[in-house]
Amino acid sequence: MKRWAFTDEELRLTRMRVKSLAARASQALVVGAIAVAPLALTLWVLWLVLQVAAFVGGLMTGPFTATLLLIVPGLEGFLLHPVTSTVLNIVVALGALIVIGLMAKGVIGRVVGQMVEDFITRIPVGSVVYGSARQLISSFQSPTEGAQKVVLIEFPSPEMRTVGLVTQRFRASDTGEELAAVYVPTTPNPTSGYVEIVPVDRLVWLDWTLNEAIQFIVSAGVIAPEAVKYRTTGHPDAADAPPPIMPDPNPN
Repeated sequence: MKRWAFTDEELRLTRMRVKSLAARASQALVVGAIAVAPLALTLWVLWLVLQVAAFVGGLMTGPFTATLLLIVPGLEGFLLHPVTSTVLNIVVALGALIVIGLMAKGVIGRVVGQMVEDFITRIPVGSVVYGSARQLISSFQSPTEGAQKVVLIEFPSPEMRTVGLVTQRFRASDTGEELAAVYVPTTPNPTSGYVEIVPVDRLVWLDWTLNEAIQFIVSAGVIAPEAVKYRTTGHPDAADAPPPIMPDPNPN
């Protein structure tokens, strides 16, 4: 029986072909991942939003569904089906948001909103979370200071910069210098990040809008302007900067 055998040259050519195919496959994998990444991120964010909407909608549709099943037991298979219940919960949650948005523009909506806010503020934990979230959103919605919200801070080392959002400015009680609370979002999920306290004169103030900053963060820097101010630090309105409080040279 004839025995098949490869020569050294044939083995070398086979190895080269295998390496070439592996290199092409790895390149195609990287290109495919980059091409799909924006869609995957978008679907992930939408999935999170729909999950929250389904949960909130379930809280509203639960009593109604239970009452309806008592009246019409034959609908149990339809209403309790996972797909049907999820779609119904999402539709109800989105509808509730639309109704709340329309009511918020009127007198009745503002009165109801104030009542809900007063109720939440009486809850110890709820008042802290609700108040902080409300102040954060109000801070980012300020149109007059929008151009002064986006900054660069020294992070994680003095020779490196990262994009941050100024949420508050206040004074240091010991030196009188002005400080800023800077929220540093993470990529690609800007809802998580760090809070840094930085002297105002060490911030690089950008002329970006909040939308431009979020796009830069979510896209990992792919969506960025052609030029970025990098080293020019200082107070955004130096003429109005508060004077430092000098220590008493003759303490008691």
